[in-house]
Amino acid sequence: MNAKLSKLAIAVSLAIGGQQVYAQTTELEKTVVSSESRRGIQVDTAASKTVIDFEEIESRQATVLGELLNSIPNTSLLNSLAPQGGGISIRGLGAQSGFFGTDGKVAVVIDGVVSGAEEIYRNGSALSADPELFKRVTVTRGPSNGFSFSGGSVGGTIEFETKDGSDFIKDDKDFAFRQKFGYESNGKAKLSSSILAFAPNEDFDALLSFSYREADDREDGDGNDIIGTEFESKSILAKVNFSINEDSGVTFSYMTTEIPERDVFYDVWDPAIGAFFGNVNRDTTDTTAYLEYKFAPADNDVINLTARVQYKEEEIALEGLGRSVTSSLLNADHLTETLAFRLANQAKFSTDSITHTLTTGIEIGERERTAISVGGANDGSAPGGTDEYISLYIVDDIAIGESLTITPQLRFEKQTLTSENNGPYVSFGRPVPGIPDGTEYKEDVVTGAVSLRYEITESVAVFGTVAKNANLPILDDLRSSTNINQTEKSDTVEGGLSYDGNSLFADGDALRAKLTVYQTEIEDITTYSGLDEVELDGVELEASYASPAIYLDFAYGNNEGEITGIDARSRSQVGQPFSQATGKTAQFTVGKRFLENQVDVNLELYRAFANDRTTSTSGARAPSEAYTLVSLSAGYLPVSGPLEGAEIRLSAQNLGDKEYRAYGNAQNSVGRTIRLSVAYNF
Repeated sequence: MNAKLSKLAIAVSLAIGGQQVYAQTTELEKTVVSSESRRGIQVDTAASKTVIDFEEIESRQATVLGELLNSIPNTSLLNSLAPQGGGISIRGLGAQSGFFGTDGKVAVVIDGVVSGAEEIYRNGSALSADPELFKRVTVTRGPSNGFSFSGGSVGGTIEFETKDGSDFIKDDKDFAFRQKFGYESNGKAKLSSSILAFAPNEDFDALLSFSYREADDREDGDGNDIIGTEFESKSILAKVNFSINEDSGVTFSYMTTEIPERDVFYDVWDPAIGAFFGNVNRDTTDTTAYLEYKFAPADNDVINLTARVQYKEEEIALEGLGRSVTSSLLNADHLTETLAFRLANQAKFSTDSITHTLTTGIEIGERERTAISVGGANDGSAPGGTDEYISLYIVDDIAIGESLTITPQLRFEKQTLTSENNGPYVSFGRPVPGIPDGTEYKEDVVTGAVSLRYEITESVAVFGTVAKNANLPILDDLRSSTNINQTEKSDTVEGGLSYDGNSLFADGDALRAKLTVYQTEIEDITTYSGLDEVELDGVELEASYASPAIYLDFAYGNNEGEITGIDARSRSQVGQPFSQATGKTAQFTVGKRFLENQVDVNLELYRAFANDRTTSTSGARAPSEAYTLVSLSAGYLPVSGPLEGAEIRLSAQNLGDKEYRAYGNAQNSVGRTIRLSVAYNF
């Protein structure tokens, strides 16, 4: 760790030696206008993208981070009733239901820092951060916008943006304090969130946030305990923005979440077979920190530099109990640390009727992964070592005239994986020799995409994307002589139609809709045992309508997959369903705002259709039955009078107390729950 701190100090010096700009974030909108719906459908881009803003985050009152995402088409939550072990699947890719919290095909990004450790057997921490830390979530389905962060995120990219001090400062104040309390009836979940903000002038703002949550095991619709959903978490966010002058500034952010668990099943993915593995004490810690320095001269459109040093630490410390005290699997401290330096520039320039917005970037970093077990070496299920990498990317938004936009993207990645402290281990009762220390595996790859969007009229546009992705071997692949030398490859084709119109049925109303169809083919597979090639197909539809009288949101997704190639070890057959594909869902919301938008009431219906496209007969990927959930929520945000500054929200989730199991989950989901939160901005 001392070596990492030395590298951090050097990189900080390099970053501060340059210059860049800091653009201060505007205050969060506490009240929305009547011509806005609840959901931010992005119709002005070729990407299949959805934005969840501060108002929707607050309205949803999520207990765990994944709950913010479960109404987005083809976006499914896996084991997400507690923050530890929760996973996310987009278009059937991402977390593997029943086994791993990540497969590298969905990028989870917090303030520009890629999260998600190596595959950890029946554990994971990609969604462990607290929802109270964030003000905006952007979900891109498919590879269209992911090449700035990863060449392998063929499933999609989730970008979380943390809060800033200036978000809570009123125009005539330089200090703010926000206290929020929340309660959930099912599981008796409790929340306390405190935010202290300071902004003495427009050049400086700071935020200090502390959140604490606790919950008992939740119950399903039949009154049965959902095992393993009890948790306690503590989160801290410290963030400072400082504008040096009109051209340059600095941002520093530090965020950490701790989740202690005592005497719980090792297997968080399927507690029903937890006794097979045994019980553990588990401590999960997720930390993200960065120092960013910007330079953007007001009189120069081709220079908008961002230099940053970023650090990511993800730890899952396991201590076996009872008969498990000698198990290397259940007694291992999984620690993944990533230190990186990132430099990017956005240049805007024009030639005749063609306008370019050109983004170029480079990232140099090192990821170190250990899983020291009782034997002193890394556990055999989680080999350790270092991943030294360099990546370069180019994204150019080319606007030709007023109707056509072409966006080519290109990314180059080069890595060196080095084995460290991987002694012999036992797999399925057989001894396996370890990889000698210092053994290196080098690989590089070029990935990219081309997107096109054409406006047929002022309201109607067509779009499409062709993308090539690749997942380089990861440190976890040191277990396999095949996987460590094999790069997964993916091809995606997607296209669609969008509509954006105003004043259609009444003055000031707005209708937005976006339809996307896609096909993804993956070959040379290393992350799905026994498979070599898979094809995924699907459709996504989002629509919203808003007027002074009412707002409506609709979302539909259908995701299906098929095995198109198998390896020599497989017992599967070509043509069988790809069981990780998540099936078909639809969501509809109707809402209305009253009292000059101070009161917001909405009713949400969520339908999951039966899914029997699976080769599994039990567990998380067993066939699931159809179900419909009804939820009702209301919010009151007075803008004047004695309650000015208060935020009162009440919701009833799964109003009919439906007993159901979401596909990809081994256990039933939560029955009826009432949520109440009260916040006051001092």
